[in-house]
Amino acid sequence: MQFAVMVWVSSNDTAKVGSIFGVLDKSDPSALPALSPQGYWAEFRYVDESRFKFAAEAKKAIAQHGYYLLGASVTIPEAFGEAPESRA
Repeated sequence: MQFAVMVWVSSNDTAKVGSIFGVLDKSDPSALPALSPQGYWAEFRYVDESRFKFAAEAKKAIAQHGYYLLGASVTIPEAFGEAPESRA
């Protein structure tokens, strides 16, 4: 499965470091619930389930609710299997 990952953006068009991510089935995206009147969901990226640490949880939630919400405490490299940037 390929996931469509959306990010919650505040109404001033900024995504905060502690943003919430909504994960949907890319082939059958459904609407995510608004988290507040002061923001909106924006496209973030697409990711294959083999590169998504929480794929099993996401697939179960998507089957039940149409989406999976991922909290801000998870880092991008942790969730999406990316290597951390090297620091010089």
